[in-house]
Amino acid sequence: MTRLTDHYELVRERNGYEPVTGDVGPVPSAQRRRFAAVDDPGVFDRAADRRTLVTTGVGMSGPPHLGTVGQILTALELQRAGLDVQFVIADLEPYHDGAPLERVQSLAERYREFVRDLGFDPDRGRLRTQSEARDVMHTAQLLAPYYDPDSWTDGEDADRSPTAWERAVSDAYEAVGGERTVEHSGPTSEAARTHSAVLHGVDFLHPLYAGEYEQLVLAFGIDEHHLTRMARQFRDAAPVEGRVAGIYTRMIPGFDGAPKMAKSIPGSGISLDMSPETIRERIDGDEGGDPAGSPVFQAMCLASGHGAERLDDFEAACEVGGAEWERAKAEYAEYVVDLAERWRATGE
Repeated sequence: MTRLTDHYELVRERNGYEPVTGDVGPVPSAQRRRFAAVDDPGVFDRAADRRTLVTTGVGMSGPPHLGTVGQILTALELQRAGLDVQFVIADLEPYHDGAPLERVQSLAERYREFVRDLGFDPDRGRLRTQSEARDVMHTAQLLAPYYDPDSWTDGEDADRSPTAWERAVSDAYEAVGGERTVEHSGPTSEAARTHSAVLHGVDFLHPLYAGEYEQLVLAFGIDEHHLTRMARQFRDAAPVEGRVAGIYTRMIPGFDGAPKMAKSIPGSGISLDMSPETIRERIDGDEGGDPAGSPVFQAMCLASGHGAERLDDFEAACEVGGAEWERAKAEYAEYVVDLAERWRATGE
């Protein structure tokens, strides 16, 4: 197994998560290749009887990359499964970090248009920015006295050594001078960062606090599974009731041997602001051989609309290589090029 596959197994073992091998409540087995683990699948089993909200979203450090696309498409599939889905465009996080407000607002509107263009139905869910949700800001002020991350625990992972994949990610960031964020020139402060952290937690908890839902499911990449623990501990400290669970997607390994696609690791990923020629060249360069370590095949699992059976065929083609894999890559390259064209259209 690759280090990333080992990582999934260790995270599941350490946290009592289950693999996704079939239906998870209303989520059909056709989506099983999208997910690496599920925490408390009973929440999904009770979704028909208890008001349940799935919440996810994206940060805005720049144009979408394939991992971001995967989060958007995951939200669409969960919505198609009949679940209420909230998709939060985190525009206040970069603003609190010093990004100019006008640029943040412009980028947020591009993201909103892109998410809708890909098929998210705001009439059957919630597609919002942080800055427009005044009710959530109000709840953040009321729950701020209960926000004390210094008293929260990291659970089982606290006493465990990093997985091989986590060490590889750390080494990759260290090699390029640390995990970089977008450089901002605007004002920021410790108060802004704390407020941003409180609001991040309340983005999750507000629907429970307001009594709109009885169950909350966080849907993020498995590298962010700690957010579910954070939400539970914040809920327990505050006057909030309701069940909190999580369902976690796969990661996408990076090109050129990078442990994951990341903006901070040069050459590791594909962003939708790349030229069609660059996108095609990068995808074509994946020779296959090991589906678990193939950036293109793993991107197909997360950032495409293919079901598990079609992906089974692509997995076999990736493993063998040859003409079938070349055709699969060419098809996927055109899909990503189309995504890039749709993203560019949001800025016109």
